[in-house]
Amino acid sequence: MALLLGGGSGCQRQAAVDTPLVYVGSGSISDTVLPPLSEGFVRGGGRPVEVKQYVGSAEGFKLLMEGHADLSGLARSLKSTEKAQHPYYVIIGYAALAVYVHPDNPVPALSRAQFKAFFTGQLKNWKEVGGPDAPVELVTVELSTGSGTTDFFADAVMESAPFAPTRAFKHPKEVLSYVASHPHALSFGTLAPGVQGIRVLPLEGVAPEPEAIRTADYPLSRPLVLATRGVPEGPLKAFLDYVMSPEGQAIVARSFIPVREAR
Repeated sequence: MALLLGGGSGCQRQAAVDTPLVYVGSGSISDTVLPPLSEGFVRGGGRPVEVKQYVGSAEGFKLLMEGHADLSGLARSLKSTEKAQHPYYVIIGYAALAVYVHPDNPVPALSRAQFKAFFTGQLKNWKEVGGPDAPVELVTVELSTGSGTTDFFADAVMESAPFAPTRAFKHPKEVLSYVASHPHALSFGTLAPGVQGIRVLPLEGVAPEPEAIRTADYPLSRPLVLATRGVPEGPLKAFLDYVMSPEGQAIVARSFIPVREAR
């Protein structure tokens, strides 16, 4: 964990500048906006932000509150049990949970009910929604990792129903890679621009376009959150201020919908 060092020698002051702020949590945040936000913050004289291994939103928040990190990212709203621990948190942008299929899949769109029916196992073949006569291959990250994306999907789509068996991977990038190479695969994930080899389906007739996400007309829109154990001070406050500045929000806008629109 990064500590703010007090007065002393020049070496100590340099160490305080160079010691990274430690981030844990959502891969949807750490794989996209966090590296360029860290780079921009460092260019302005701030500390780098060090990303630990992918642990997902729930585990990242737990590690934060146990004192193992300075900063946690969640790709969903905080749960009531998390808010009860009195963290400080800020919404840095908005994202969409996207429906991913192979580019050769001819199905034009899904309803939320169809999406749920596939992942509960009630629907098993693409022909049941106008696609080819082929079994649907469900693909997810490991469901026990505490992924914010999976938690959001479980609440908003599954409505607490159990998942059918899925082919599970540790990291979201592995999920996308698998869908890109398997014509009958179906998955979900945080919408990211420029992902090659997959197709994003509209849901309830609405494509996850920026304005539809911002207004929540797209049915699976959600916030992206950065949290700290308490009211941030020093370098940590400076970093969050940078994230919410026009420059920081412009970086968020490269991958997500920023809270603050550019003027």
